Amino acid sequence: MMKGKGNLLRNIIFDLGGVLLELDVQKTFDAFGEMGLSKEIMMEKYNREENFFIQFEKGQISANEFRASLRTMMGNSVSNEKIDYAWNEMLRGFKIDTIRLLSNLSGKYPLYLLSNTNEIHLPFYSEQFREKSGGTTFQKHFTETYYSHIIGTRKPEPASFRYVLNDAGIEPKETLFIDDFEENCVSARETGLVAHQFKPEENLGEVLGRYGMVEEWEDGRVE
Repeated sequence: MMKGKGNLLRNIIFDLGGVLLELDVQKTFDAFGEMGLSKEIMMEKYNREENFFIQFEKGQISANEFRASLRTMMGNSVSNEKIDYAWNEMLRGFKIDTIRLLSNLSGKYPLYLLSNTNEIHLPFYSEQFREKSGGTTFQKHFTETYYSHIIGTRKPEPASFRYVLNDAGIEPKETLFIDDFEENCVSARETGLVAHQFKPEENLGEVLGRYGMVEEWEDGRVE
């Protein structure tokens, strides 16, 4: 097993959206806006401590209950298909370099995924990956995948990180966690993980190189 240079890092936990998967949340706001639901109303609802968006991510309500809550906000009877289309509009797919990187890394490190997601998004981006990769399944590249709506807890809740560490049987000090949200990285560090907040301008391969987990990086190729 490859080991990070000069450190103890042996495992990688990836966030999904904003790290591996390209996101554009404004696309979803725009799509719902065309159905009469404004960004301001959606954000006001999301920023409440307990809301149906978070409940959906934690698997506490079903997809149909989530859709019904959106219809109540919109005050109309929009179809499931239109709601799902708008909800999935934020998911902009995978870069080919990201797919190559995962393919190369999976033979060198145990890779894990910890994602705040839901039962509408999961099949959609899984199909995006399959189409972009030429038929490879997304899950194939990971030792294990952990989805918030399945494990019942979401980042930045410490329980989400403890769940992964306990289920995978890995040591936090030997594990690099990469996420684009600061609050998730702070919580991960408090759990003992080595955490990196990924920025839009960064290159994922170069980030891994700085942690000694990739010796050479060029266009998705890892040495």
